Amino acid sequence: MSAHPLAAELQLARAALRRHPSIGAVIARTACFNVASTAAAALGGVIVARAVGPEMRGEYAAVTSWFGLLLVAGAVGQPAAICFHVARYPWHARGYIATSRAMMLGTGLVVLLAGLSCAPLLAHHNPGLTEAYRIAFSTSTISFVGTSYVFALQARETKRWNRVRVSQPVLALCAVTVLWRLRLLTLNTAICVLTVTMAVQLGYAYYYCRRTGLAPGRAQPRLVRPLTRYGLSQLAAVTPASVNAYLDQLVLSQLVPPADLGRYAIAVSATLVPVPLVSAIGNVAFPQLAARRTVTSSSIRLQLAAMAASAGVASIVLLPITASAYWLIPAVFGPAYQGAVPLVWLLAPGGVFLACGQVAGDLLRGGGRPGLVAIAQGLAAIATVVLLVTLLPYMGVTAAALASTVAYGIALAAMLRCLFVHHARLN
Repeated sequence: MSAHPLAAELQLARAALRRHPSIGAVIARTACFNVASTAAAALGGVIVARAVGPEMRGEYAAVTSWFGLLLVAGAVGQPAAICFHVARYPWHARGYIATSRAMMLGTGLVVLLAGLSCAPLLAHHNPGLTEAYRIAFSTSTISFVGTSYVFALQARETKRWNRVRVSQPVLALCAVTVLWRLRLLTLNTAICVLTVTMAVQLGYAYYYCRRTGLAPGRAQPRLVRPLTRYGLSQLAAVTPASVNAYLDQLVLSQLVPPADLGRYAIAVSATLVPVPLVSAIGNVAFPQLAARRTVTSSSIRLQLAAMAASAGVASIVLLPITASAYWLIPAVFGPAYQGAVPLVWLLAPGGVFLACGQVAGDLLRGGGRPGLVAIAQGLAAIATVVLLVTLLPYMGVTAAALASTVAYGIALAAMLRCLFVHHARLN
């Protein structure tokens, strides 16, 4: 991206935010919390990487990747469904939250049992790694209960939602630091930290929901249908998106040495740096658009400004990281991670595509069109599978980096086309 188009995009974003100062302030505040949350998680990751080495860092990446996929499957699209319905129908908020929580507990139990059964296979029958998988998977129930409260706060109280979100990675960083200093940091203790801090986050979210009037509530059968309809549309979008986000590391966890996966995971984390800043735009725009039942000229301007700002911020943040990766990666993570540098260069464009794609997806979901996100992410997932199958036997982890970048680009292009066509029809 050249400097002139980038300056024009940022000028458009600033002009739009001046017309919506309250939205701009909320986005800036959310971005600060996103950065704080990501910085805490990244620093914890650095400590784990330096303390345990590439091999165990690869095992940690494998466990957390499969855990993330399990959470997506068990949640059946309810995080977005809760935020959408609480924002659009605030007078039924308690009922939607309680109903969605009950739904996730049911579906979550199914995927939890499946995960526990598959743990030995995922760990290649390694007893220690199997135990780590089972500890992580058992945490899913906490996540399913907490999700209902966390994403309800996104629709009602953004400030409190930010505080809840940042609590888990900050507490995890403190716990990992203490374990490291006591020489007790292992794969299992790192997973246990995840469990404990997610439980604390659940309590924090419920406390704020009580204060905000979002809890307690009772499940209502009549609300199952709208939540299921929106949730399944969202799941159709999230599933291929999760394939794009996790498939590379899931496949590598079964086919390459853990040390190679560890280096690849570090490269991925480096190119995800702009995501917390950029995703703040979508985090705020989603409930704003959901609360507007009709598409207006102001909502269209909001969407155009959001995409312009996301492209500009992501490019500006990733450029210095990519340029300094040859010295930065070994200095931060240790000389054993030098092999991650070429992967950073390959993944950098994908980092921009991913960050912008998350905002485009939030804009479509906020407009009540999660199905379009599903189509875009489905196309990207197909590209991921084809490229991995074709290139992985010859290129190893390099193939995964290329596949991710291409897939993120395809998803972004498809979602931008959906937004553009919709706006053209309105005009």
